[in-house]
Amino acid sequence: MKKHSCVCQGLAVVFVLVFLVFPVAAEDQKPVKMVHTVPLSGVLGSVPETGLGLSDAADYINETGGIGGRKFVAIVEDGRYDVPTTLGIFNRFATSEPKDEFLYYSQFCTPCLKALSEKVNQEEKLPVLAGSMSALIFDDQVREKAPYFFATGPGYGEQWGMVLKYIKDNHKKKTPPRVAFHYFDNSTGRDPMEDLKKYAKKFGVEIVLMEPFSATAQTFAPSFLKFRKENVEYVLFWNWSLKIGVRYFKEAKKYIPNIPTFGVHWTAANLFFYLAGEEYDNHYVVSGYPVETETDNEFVKIVTGMAKKKNRDVKAWAFYMQSWAMGQLAAESARQ
Repeated sequence: MKKHSCVCQGLAVVFVLVFLVFPVAAEDQKPVKMVHTVPLSGVLGSVPETGLGLSDAADYINETGGIGGRKFVAIVEDGRYDVPTTLGIFNRFATSEPKDEFLYYSQFCTPCLKALSEKVNQEEKLPVLAGSMSALIFDDQVREKAPYFFATGPGYGEQWGMVLKYIKDNHKKKTPPRVAFHYFDNSTGRDPMEDLKKYAKKFGVEIVLMEPFSATAQTFAPSFLKFRKENVEYVLFWNWSLKIGVRYFKEAKKYIPNIPTFGVHWTAANLFFYLAGEEYDNHYVVSGYPVETETDNEFVKIVTGMAKKKNRDVKAWAFYMQSWAMGQLAAESARQ
């Protein structure tokens, strides 16, 4: 099986975070707790690496001195990518945990992050490291509207901009590249549209179609046939469900085998090699995190070393790396 899925542009993302909390001291030796709500089941599918990354980061943090001598505790909960479940988890810990111990929260769910905004930013005032990079949340006003929300990667719109630049730079024809944006039909799916239009204009790419698909879609054939009819040359596949992704790649291989598909963060997991097999070929991605083969990267050395030490069978490296980064960012901010 050829594995020529290509990371268009790996980013060495530098996070400049000023968490609005007081530095923690070691004298009372109370633990520093971080509650981490991740998709271990539910509509998105199971992505255990989203939890394992933080758990392993916590072990590394504690093995290297903790937080000024204080233990860093990672509490991983299954949020099921579900708003009521996630809100229930946050409220449970906000109510039961001591305020000087429960100091950080992190999660992977854009709708959940939106639902938590008032509770987090006006009531609890607790730093949240978000797996979401939504432009609907992390816009120019985020510091005023949601000062306790922190993205852990470049915005989805910026990632799609990188995709369009890659397409333009590698397009062989003299005519503008013809692109279809195939997106999950909800507010998060529509999230990057304005940025997409902006970057398409900047790089000289023609967006031929903006085609939604339903979370319950049983086939994508009508859209694929439409892409063929409109002479689409590249498909931008905006999706974050493993279940949908597997079906999508299999059908794309059948209906549009010669049209490359492109994705961002959520389709960057090499987990799809195992789930979709050869159908994942000819899919290109932009990821905000290094990949496990970048062994000259010190962060990658630490992360892959811990994974090997713990005999982790990591398949979704992008999310394992991201969860590690969440833990390290929280730990560093606590030390400062």
